[in-house]
Amino acid sequence: MTDVLLTTESGSDPSEEIIRQTGLRVIPMGVAVGNELRKDRTFPVTDVFAEYRRTKKVPTTSAVNPQEYIQFFSELRKERPEAVIFHISYTSKASCTCRNAELALRELGDRNIYLIDSENVSGGISLLLLRAAEILKTADDPQEAAEKIRQEAKKVRVVFLPDTLEYLRAGGRVSNAAYLGASLLSVKPLIRIENGELKASKKYRGKMEKVAFEVLDDYFRENCPDPSLMILFYVEGFSGELLEKLKKETLRRGVRQVMTFPIGCVISCHGGPGAFGIAGIRED
Repeated sequence: MTDVLLTTESGSDPSEEIIRQTGLRVIPMGVAVGNELRKDRTFPVTDVFAEYRRTKKVPTTSAVNPQEYIQFFSELRKERPEAVIFHISYTSKASCTCRNAELALRELGDRNIYLIDSENVSGGISLLLLRAAEILKTADDPQEAAEKIRQEAKKVRVVFLPDTLEYLRAGGRVSNAAYLGASLLSVKPLIRIENGELKASKKYRGKMEKVAFEVLDDYFRENCPDPSLMILFYVEGFSGELLEKLKKETLRRGVRQVMTFPIGCVISCHGGPGAFGIAGIRED
């Protein structure tokens, strides 16, 4: 394949470095701030937190609708008429983006656009995009390439640790009782991405400065990540000094490249300020 194009939604949270490396095109998801529906990545995450402080209501997120996908892919096709497009979508278990993309592609009837369910979110999709770009460098058959990317998607391992349950409570994802109990005990529940779904798992107790290293240690012990690349991602409010210490520890454990970048508005609406995540690919 001589002309290949990678695309995704903004909920993948690709850094500018990843966009440059892969030539990625990103279609924005929506975020409702008050009565205004804004496009993700067009405003700072701090606006989400400011809206919550003002109203005690968490801004809600919305999927890309089929018509927006039709316009997005149609414009790309005019620009790159011969390109084979691989769209790596936000997990179908947590959003209807993938289903909407499927409906749009059915309407377009473009056989040179391949839809791949990432079965992941945020930094997990960013990591998959980098793997996909490597696969596509030497791929000849687009169907085989798409299948290889789907196989890689199943090996991506992501964990996510909110610093507070306040945003999950406000969004109706945890009860008031659970929130109060966790707050009193300083408990932080780890969120895992399993088969495309976000599931609460182990609970950690203490401040983020201690807990983040416990999460990193458990991640290495449970997932055996490929040492070529890992991603540490975070929400505004996470300590920059702590992030650097976590990066050094990850490198000390033999990982050759560690990328760090902030999470956008979609996940931040659920995780709240100061959240932290780890993305890696389970080694065969």
